[in-house]
Amino acid sequence: MTWVSKFAGVAAALAVTWVAAACSATTAGTPEPGASSSPPTGGSAAPKIEHPLPASLIQGNPCSVLTSAQVNGLFSRPPTHDAAAKDTGVAKSCFWRDVDRGSLIGIQLVYVWKHGLADVYAKRGQGFFKELAPIQGYPIVAYGPADDRAKGACDVAVGIADNAAFGVGVDVASSAVGKGDPCDDARKVADLALTTLKGNA
Repeated sequence: MTWVSKFAGVAAALAVTWVAAACSATTAGTPEPGASSSPPTGGSAAPKIEHPLPASLIQGNPCSVLTSAQVNGLFSRPPTHDAAAKDTGVAKSCFWRDVDRGSLIGIQLVYVWKHGLADVYAKRGQGFFKELAPIQGYPIVAYGPADDRAKGACDVAVGIADNAAFGVGVDVASSAVGKGDPCDDARKVADLALTTLKGNA
């Protein structure tokens, strides 16, 4: 069984929590990357994007960020998925789920992150935050209101330009909880998503 087959779908409530964690709406206890027009302050500076992609990619369709072949490789059987992207007012999102196995993958093109990953870095210290190894030369961090890795969940943000970033969230299958770091899985999904985005640049 490949690593991707461990991914699982979660209840809608978790999806809502993940959306809230990625935006600037006020949610108690949530470290929300802001959407202010002024440069963010606080925390260490986000890494400079050496080879930026067009920020306009964030205005695209998140349901197209993972190809059918990529999605089929990530699940052990065909998942259910959103028929169309949902606009939360801060991001456009799309989710794929295997409800029976308890797994989920979500992609968010967060258009309120006007300063890219710097908006996420500005909230470090207000919840879970961990720098991960870059993917294809682009910086990536795991973040959220709390460290949910022990529950099999992880959200990551990837900077593709100094004014653009996208998010990936995963919940591994219920049977895989506690058997690995879900942030590794989220990073691998983000790598696939980045490959698609670069192909659309």
